[in-house]
Amino acid sequence: MRIQKDVSLAKLNTFGVDVNATSVLTFENGDDFSNTNIGGYLKAKSFLILGRGSNILFTKDYPGNIILMKNSGKEILHEDQDSVTVKVNAGHNWDKFVKWSIDNNLVGLHNLALIPGTCGATPIQNVGAYGVEVKEYITEVEIFNTESFGKEIVTNSKCKFGYRDSIFKNELKEKAIVTSVTFKLKKFKGDIDEKYLKYSGIKEALDGKDLTPRTLYECIVNIRNEKLPKVEEYGSCGSTFKNPEISISEYERLLLKFPQLPKFDTDREGIVKIPAAHILEKLGWKNKRSGDVGTWIYHPLIVTNYGHASGEEILSFIKDLQSDFKSETNLDLECEINII
Repeated sequence: MRIQKDVSLAKLNTFGVDVNATSVLTFENGDDFSNTNIGGYLKAKSFLILGRGSNILFTKDYPGNIILMKNSGKEILHEDQDSVTVKVNAGHNWDKFVKWSIDNNLVGLHNLALIPGTCGATPIQNVGAYGVEVKEYITEVEIFNTESFGKEIVTNSKCKFGYRDSIFKNELKEKAIVTSVTFKLKKFKGDIDEKYLKYSGIKEALDGKDLTPRTLYECIVNIRNEKLPKVEEYGSCGSTFKNPEISISEYERLLLKFPQLPKFDTDREGIVKIPAAHILEKLGWKNKRSGDVGTWIYHPLIVTNYGHASGEEILSFIKDLQSDFKSETNLDLECEINII
């Protein structure tokens, strides 16, 4: 465990907001959690866990300890003719793991390509993109319990996965540090489920190519590169807001004002998901700027730091956008990111 005092977090969050933390504790391997000093750091002050800081907006200095997960690596636990079960350390780069799955001709993670962050963050948020959620492939999550100071296993059924939600954002918030995640992925046998092609634009982008994990991965990478900002160039956390899930009657009400509003089925009867970006674009929020803050050129769900905006300025912009969405739809537009 490496400890640094009074650290700038500008390079530790993808919004690029320059705030300080009292200290940063870097965990580079699982043995760090047996360090006799860790209890003092976790109990003395508040703490916050960061992977790459790709889902957080800092609006002020953090008066506590940042826990930076850098424990990388993976291990195949089981392999048979149909699947591979692999345990991945929390600090492992997510897209590198996705690329590994593609190189090994495994099905599932291709739609989650190019998402910035670490593997340990994926179950917390139940990361999802292009019609796929990570909960479909996680078998268990290993955590360090900050109350009992021991490691525990949380199985998939106990993770309480929901839309961008899990037990780690609720009952186990500030009580669990994810140390590793175990995934079970199917081997490609020549066919891929239609569910991976449902998102608008995927079939068109494939343009007659053979359907394999690699062609799907490359397709998603191309779509993301065309539509989303590169975090190395512009500060953002990807999609800032959740897409609202509403009743059929609410959807029919919105159709009167937004006649071409799409809808997508959910796993709850009578509830559909609507793309907030469609409404925000109609309301003029695509590529809208206020000083150094704005929405992305091609996508109104992505609030972007175009220069040196402060966390307070970014939050003010977010609130203005939410207020306009509420007044025009009578729906709350919930943030997907964590605001500190």
